[in-house]
Amino acid sequence: MATPVRLEPGKTLLLDGPSSALVVSGRVSVFGAELKPRKRLVVRKGRRMPLEALEPSELEVVVGQGGSSSVVEGSPIPPSWHEAVGELLADSGEMRVMVLGGVDVGKTSLCTYLVNTALKAGRSVGVIDADVGQSDVGPPCTIGFAKAAKPVLDLSELRAEHAFFLGDKTPSYMVEKALRGLEEMVKKAAEEGVDFLVVNTDGWIRGQGAAEYKKAMADIVQPKAVLALQRGEELKHILASLEEWQVKVLEISPFVKERDREVRRELRAQGYMRYLDGSKIISVQLDWVKVEGRLPGSGLRPSKERMALIRSLLGLESLLCEEGPERITLIFDDEMMPDQEAISRLEEYMGKKVEVFKKGQEKDLLVALYDGDGRFLGIGTVVCLDYRKRAVKLFTPVKEDAITKLCVGRIRVGRDGNEVEEPAELKSPPA
Repeated sequence: MATPVRLEPGKTLLLDGPSSALVVSGRVSVFGAELKPRKRLVVRKGRRMPLEALEPSELEVVVGQGGSSSVVEGSPIPPSWHEAVGELLADSGEMRVMVLGGVDVGKTSLCTYLVNTALKAGRSVGVIDADVGQSDVGPPCTIGFAKAAKPVLDLSELRAEHAFFLGDKTPSYMVEKALRGLEEMVKKAAEEGVDFLVVNTDGWIRGQGAAEYKKAMADIVQPKAVLALQRGEELKHILASLEEWQVKVLEISPFVKERDREVRRELRAQGYMRYLDGSKIISVQLDWVKVEGRLPGSGLRPSKERMALIRSLLGLESLLCEEGPERITLIFDDEMMPDQEAISRLEEYMGKKVEVFKKGQEKDLLVALYDGDGRFLGIGTVVCLDYRKRAVKLFTPVKEDAITKLCVGRIRVGRDGNEVEEPAELKSPPA
């Protein structure tokens, strides 16, 4: 049931999802995007959206189970945000802005405000979302780029035009790959003619590794300004590594909502489902596509003589055997697995790493799909492998005849968008 709310200038309506608000009269603003009469804002579960009154306004608010609404004094945009954005827009040249901060400090809110304000100033605006764990522009586990044609209430309204698949929800395990992806997206932004680029970063801020990573990101982005949101001095070591850049530390909005791990996980599920919408099961011949990442069944088969040698050393027949320059990959049925002594014996004789998988271990692995021009087509999940036909069945909205490259991640995602935890005994080592 809708509840009428009157909102006066100087006050803000905070909506925690699931909830919605319909503007009946007046004007309100959400991170610089105006919401006029008869327009409705829908807030997803796990999100908080602030509606600031620009003039006396009447709204109808609907709150779902677990959601809430409240009217508070003040603006969701701190004075330091106004000042910093004003200074950036006073520079008419090409602008690149990098936004730093830990988890739940309002980086996405600041990025949204930057996008909307720059659009109002007539700039050509683009966003690179490098927050792979809580990506709004692209699917989770990707670094995505999109141009903004009009003001947005939520960055998730933008759909990635280009995306680099990292395959994990944190860059800390694969820094070099993440930096390569960022570099690709910066090049795409330049090709698209963007003159005001906003780069959102991940919440990894602890330790020297995080400082080195953020420094390397800045070296790639070459930002004219770095806007940092911090609690206390948590970014001190990172900011010390960015001395050559123009850094401005901004206050955190008082209305930022901190989220627990379960809520962040649920938001990722929403992100997966947004890009899995309309999926069906397709079959892709592995001999016809390039495979990046670890997918048993996509490698080269040894000769019959080589397979006989491997079989004799293990004392077991595998369902599948593949051999590369550095490793041998074997797949077995659940009931017929070699012991560690046999694996070690094979490794010593062959001089290669031996990886053993159980049949079906590939199920639910997240994949990204690309065409022949390297254009990101979408994501999918592995249903199963057909070892005999050398084919992989995928759950994806992408058409099979467009796919020329398949990138395999380290995250497993179910049909409902929820990440699937792999049993410890099945976990494969990092690629």
